[in-house]
Amino acid sequence: MSKPQEIPPGVAKGTLRDNLEVVCFAVLLIMFYKTFVGQQFTIPSPSMRNTLQIGDHVLVNKFLFAAPQWRWEERLFPMRRPARGDIVIFRYPGNREEDWVKRCVALPGDTVLIRDKRLYVNGKQVTGPWEHHLLKRGEGPVPGPWPPERDAGPQERFPPGFAPPLQWPHADPAAHSGYEPVFGFRDNLGPVTVPPGHLLALGDNRENSADGRYWGFLPMDHLRGRPFIVWWSFREGGNDDTNANVPKNPGDVFMNFLDGARHFLTWTRWERTGTIPR
Repeated sequence: MSKPQEIPPGVAKGTLRDNLEVVCFAVLLIMFYKTFVGQQFTIPSPSMRNTLQIGDHVLVNKFLFAAPQWRWEERLFPMRRPARGDIVIFRYPGNREEDWVKRCVALPGDTVLIRDKRLYVNGKQVTGPWEHHLLKRGEGPVPGPWPPERDAGPQERFPPGFAPPLQWPHADPAAHSGYEPVFGFRDNLGPVTVPPGHLLALGDNRENSADGRYWGFLPMDHLRGRPFIVWWSFREGGNDDTNANVPKNPGDVFMNFLDGARHFLTWTRWERTGTIPR
């Protein structure tokens, strides 16, 4: 029987060093993935309901809308410009620390008109099952399409005596939070032309979305990516109407984890988990 080969002195790393190297490599791999490849986001509000529900945990392709510097990048990676109809994750122009999700409905050079809640791009109506409207107070959003002859519910008007702003958008997004929409722009807007380097993003839940109708066009360099799968869907508060808690500190992260662990079996939307948002 041969004698086991001995490791020369100083070569053996030891258990502690070996484990530390594995942990450091894993951390670097995760940081690289989150920075350049993909990231997990949680839908906190009903602005995209029912396309995306509150509590949907989505994985986002972050390099899809990246601007390639060399031609080989375009050939090697599936990069492209955003297209009409894409669901996009972006940094909100009024506060770049916040990530929002909406649907791209118009691109640079497009002429946009909203009349009686109907969206027209370059003279053609754009609608589909993803467009939702609230027909009655207290009821959930109803899916489209919404041809002109279909009743889309009551419209929002400028209040009596209110002097509408002379220009749209009514304010610089950086000057306000974006959560206080001015009446009147929601259901009737334009026509306006999308400027170069921008797009127009709207929420699918049209009566409950603080989107481009209120704060203007979205700069393309604010785009973070496109969600490609709902890997887990969790009913916050046990229902479809409770907004998700966006963690602001380690305590919030712990409480979210505790909630998920306690109610995993009963609050998970099993029918949505693994679906592809469109």
